[in-house]
Amino acid sequence: MTSAGPTGTTTAPQALDAQLVAAIAQSRERTFAAHRAHLGAVAPEAEELVGVVEDYLAGGKLLRPRFCFWGGIAALDRAPDEDEVSRLAALGTAIELVQAAALMHDDVIDHSPTRRGRPALHVEAATSHRERGLDGSAADFGIATAIVLGDLALSWSEQLAAEVASPGAGPRPAAAAVEFARLRTEVMSGQYLDVLHQAGGFTSAPSEEEAALAVIRWKTVPYTVLRPVRAGAALMGAGAEALELLSTWAAEIGTAFQLRDDLLSVVGDADATGKPIGGDVAEGKRTVLLARTVAATDAAGRRLLERTVGRPDAAAEDVTAVQELMVRTGAVDSVVRDVRAAAERARSILSRAAECGELGALGVTGLQSIADSATDVESIGG
Repeated sequence: MTSAGPTGTTTAPQALDAQLVAAIAQSRERTFAAHRAHLGAVAPEAEELVGVVEDYLAGGKLLRPRFCFWGGIAALDRAPDEDEVSRLAALGTAIELVQAAALMHDDVIDHSPTRRGRPALHVEAATSHRERGLDGSAADFGIATAIVLGDLALSWSEQLAAEVASPGAGPRPAAAAVEFARLRTEVMSGQYLDVLHQAGGFTSAPSEEEAALAVIRWKTVPYTVLRPVRAGAALMGAGAEALELLSTWAAEIGTAFQLRDDLLSVVGDADATGKPIGGDVAEGKRTVLLARTVAATDAAGRRLLERTVGRPDAAAEDVTAVQELMVRTGAVDSVVRDVRAAAERARSILSRAAECGELGALGVTGLQSIADSATDVESIGG
């Protein structure tokens, strides 16, 4: 599908996506150059922090900026002009910085050794500490570095978002600023619910599965799909009805995305995910997948789960046995079906929104393409 641009040109979604990627690269370059100049005046060691964050963002899939961008295009109902692409890219870059902060801290909380196929930031910093022969605990230094860099990335995200989504710049930027503020608040609240749930303290949820779903709703959905897509749409002038449609769609896609991610952490391909398979088992992540496995297994299965789940020193053969149990009990297949059902409901929402003219066809095409990629479970089966 193509669309006429503001100058009468015809723009394909693939070409627009490439334009977005280029604009994000430019936004990052400007942002990091400014921070490098600022921190360079503090100390050479402080300036090095900019390069660490810059490298951390390299190689990402730009999922959240794409949701932001195509939400904006859906609101515009046409191809964007150069200024609109630039503003949406800057807002998307700010959201990527929030994600970077969340991941840096999340890996510390979860004791995750890797991220995107390479050592997690706190592990990398600890290794550097040992190699340089610095004083004190290398592990403590790594954790402290990840916390500081996460805080720095979060600060930079706010500065960048304020350039394009300032409450004092008019109704559209003000609406986008509200979405960005809620994104940061909700993901932090969701992170706390996740930590609380891991400790067995999320007692207001009526069941283990519903607690896991609530964590998804407040940790993953807001900063992965819902707020990015609403922020982009608000920045481009979306009305209340369009925003509500996007919210309903985002809840389905965000939930399906996280359920799929939980599956990939157990039955995925480590080379493709960049994370060790079985990591969620050893860590003891209280996922929907685990809740359904516990509910469906027998006494022998529960004994296996008790001696393996949440135990970093668990025997490799027990971790493998838990993965096999998740398949054998039907838990994997049931989660795969839920991912597919949510993706199909989301598809229907977008289709109806395009048909009634609430969302533009070009933006709907872009959003559907990202959703298809984010919820694909064909390699898992079910």
